[in-house]
Amino acid sequence: MRYDFKAEFFKVLANPLRIRILDALRDGPLSVTELRARLQAEQATLSQHLGILRSRNFVFTERRGTTILYQVSDPAIWKLLDSAREIFENQLVNVRTALENLQTDEAS
Repeated sequence: MRYDFKAEFFKVLANPLRIRILDALRDGPLSVTELRARLQAEQATLSQHLGILRSRNFVFTERRGTTILYQVSDPAIWKLLDSAREIFENQLVNVRTALENLQTDEAS
């Protein structure tokens, strides 16, 4: 993989709302209305971020009647998000341990 592709890929994921959108789509396709209700986001903001995700091929749309549904283009994205969560939790444990060690050292 080219490094600039990877950098652009991670730039798309650099926004918390876009990550929340992708997580919300784990359960299946959702409309903007359903995403708005789940994420408590303004429609304009949500539409802007869905546009970015769509232009970068993270999501695609499907029309069902008058409703446009968004869904994830590649379910492997959830493996990446799960790995990121695991790394974050590991770092949190390391920070917590370091703080506990500092408190123990100060008490001694």
